[in-house]
Amino acid sequence: MVKKPKNTEPSFATAQSRALIEATVVVMKNIPKSFSRGLTTQKIGKPDYNKICKEQDKLAEALSSLGIRVIRLPADESKPDSYFPRDTLLSYRGVMFKLNPGSAQRRKEVRQNVSDLKELGIPVKHVSYDSSAFVEGGDVLAIESEHLVVVGISDRKDNVRTNKAGVGILANVLHSIDPEVTVAAVPHNGVLHLETGLTPVTKELALKDPKCIVRWDKAYYPIKGSSKISLPPWKIKVLPANEGYSAHVLPVNGSIIIAKGYPTTNRIVRSNYPTVIEVPTSELQKMDGSLRCLTVLHNENPQ
Repeated sequence: MVKKPKNTEPSFATAQSRALIEATVVVMKNIPKSFSRGLTTQKIGKPDYNKICKEQDKLAEALSSLGIRVIRLPADESKPDSYFPRDTLLSYRGVMFKLNPGSAQRRKEVRQNVSDLKELGIPVKHVSYDSSAFVEGGDVLAIESEHLVVVGISDRKDNVRTNKAGVGILANVLHSIDPEVTVAAVPHNGVLHLETGLTPVTKELALKDPKCIVRWDKAYYPIKGSSKISLPPWKIKVLPANEGYSAHVLPVNGSIIIAKGYPTTNRIVRSNYPTVIEVPTSELQKMDGSLRCLTVLHNENPQ
């Protein structure tokens, strides 16, 4: 008798585990034709404008199919990275507030995004940042139902996107919104932002790009008296090197959106979610972009 091979992929499929992100609105920003002049560490070919616009459209369609209202802010040709609004704004428990990107080029985007959203009736909480305090949304992994936020700190002096000073201010804002929140800050390198190389699939499982190095042993908790957690807070599945880019999954409203063309990631998420939507990302990858970079997910009706 031939023994049936064991399923080697982790599976934690429960109704509770799927409630990672709940959103009623997503803020996106149209891609400027100047986008190829944006910041990137990738050297995998010149991106195509029409193709990257189609990738953004596919993501918008996927989010809309999950009952999320899509807001698309106008393109800004003077700011080639502006179609990645996630680094400029953060939403937590129904409160949208501004961030302060480490890249001087990206900081110029914040005021315009706040102004555009105000005109649309979406208030953005003002936050004061010291001139040396930086935080980008791509480094923030928030699990609201668990009152948990994990923040990545740039571990490279030549490319600081989020630093300790920025995390301190962010933690105070989060604590004012949610007194029960635990904020854990961890140094990382190997990828541009923490969520470029590490994202949770469920409350128990996360996927990681092998290039992403997270110093869990150097973690600290910026909120005094905050309850501490065991780190890492998830069981981590390290993806094969040729699929590492696909670690940036987007679990929202009980379904999950993933990059198209990555069989290992596809197999893992399908064992955890009834609805899996694949979106092409080849041009986004050339610009250090991910599904998460393109979005600011916001819940207007938090529980």
